[in-house]
Amino acid sequence: MIAGNERILLSLSAGKDSMFLLNAFLLLQGDYHVEIGVFHLNHMMRGSDSEADENHLVSMVESHGIEIIVRRHEFKDMGEIGKSFEEYARDIRYELLHEAAASRGYNKIATGHTRDDNVETLLMRIATGTGIFGLKGIPPVRGNIIRPLLAVSAVEIYNYLKAGQIAWREDLTNKDSGYSRNFIRNELLPLARTRFPMIDSALSALGDVATDSVDLLDRLVAGTYPGIVEIRMNDCYIDVRRILHDRPAFNHVVSSALRDNFSHHVNRSLLNEIFAKFGTVKSNAVLFVNNCIKVEKVFQGGGSYLKISGLPGPEMFPGEWEKQIHITGSDEIVVPLPEIGISVAIKVCDYQYYQNFEKNNHSLFVTLGNNVDTIYIRNRRKGDRIKTECGEKKLKDLFIEWKLSGGEKERTPILIVGTSVAAVMPGLLNSTPNRVSSDFLVDKKSKKVISVTACTYFV
Repeated sequence: MIAGNERILLSLSAGKDSMFLLNAFLLLQGDYHVEIGVFHLNHMMRGSDSEADENHLVSMVESHGIEIIVRRHEFKDMGEIGKSFEEYARDIRYELLHEAAASRGYNKIATGHTRDDNVETLLMRIATGTGIFGLKGIPPVRGNIIRPLLAVSAVEIYNYLKAGQIAWREDLTNKDSGYSRNFIRNELLPLARTRFPMIDSALSALGDVATDSVDLLDRLVAGTYPGIVEIRMNDCYIDVRRILHDRPAFNHVVSSALRDNFSHHVNRSLLNEIFAKFGTVKSNAVLFVNNCIKVEKVFQGGGSYLKISGLPGPEMFPGEWEKQIHITGSDEIVVPLPEIGISVAIKVCDYQYYQNFEKNNHSLFVTLGNNVDTIYIRNRRKGDRIKTECGEKKLKDLFIEWKLSGGEKERTPILIVGTSVAAVMPGLLNSTPNRVSSDFLVDKKSKKVISVTACTYFV
């Protein structure tokens, strides 16, 4: 991580991990011949507590004669951007960190991520879905970012600070288990440790195994299929004809290309969709599209290639949109939704049809009252809620749980019946499961059922 004679910018809050990181570098900077500085981002979200955090850190850092760079960012408008607070704050923090490091001549950035943070990340990815790459957890080194505390536990840090009488500040929002990471930290992991006391070590070891496995796969695939991926301008071309017979290689090459070149993480269902469509569609066709990437089958040089392209960000998509749909008879209706790049087929059916239908992520069913002949499909509105078996849930919270990007949140189609959200349908666009309101679920008593299916993708 450290080569010596370097300038390292420490990204610090006023919490335990940050205070430990600062003190560790104060003790070791002479041994490693490094010069350190401190960066702090004041989120300005907790009023006087945020100010007290900043003052505590500034006082401690300046007492050691170290440069501190403080930035303040107002997060009140974050909801309009379509990201959760955690996502938005992380993006802003790293953007400002890199800017500060470059402007002040720091060649590396150190963060206070610990072994507990890595365990929480692994467990969250397992619970929400991940491939082997996600099991690698938090990387110790990524570019010019280093994380020296990944082998240190929260208990060890706490004991060290108490023994040294080193003060820190508690962020009370960490106790709010409404956030997924806080739920894992405060409730799930403590409970799991009562039955499985070695769970932290087991998850850390799993991360190490995944890291070794991914590195080995990269080398083996590169050696077996040299030159299979080619970057032209900003597009990625994959000669998948060479690996159509080898599904593990296909999955690894395509997912790696999406992740490494477009920062797009995929799951197995999307890989299955791309593989199946590549083998069945014509020579030139769009296989998948969302707000940030487009995957195509293109014919070039006498053969078919998989082409992956980046798309403009969510700001390029239109704002609010809505389609009114009149349901008459039993004929299938095809409704173009050019705002999000698909068309949907809507069909009136019955419970028997619903039972016999082969379930897939790009279709869903809702039950309607016999007198309902008009429905709407639109994107989200502020305050939208969907009814679940446990009560009502804000779509904003649902999107955060699904880890949708800002553009995906704006493009997700929503089915409206009357004034109610009948269904939220991200599965029409990607591999996220659809959600039907508990008031519109299909059962044996349903007389009037409609199916909604994504039938055309276009750009």
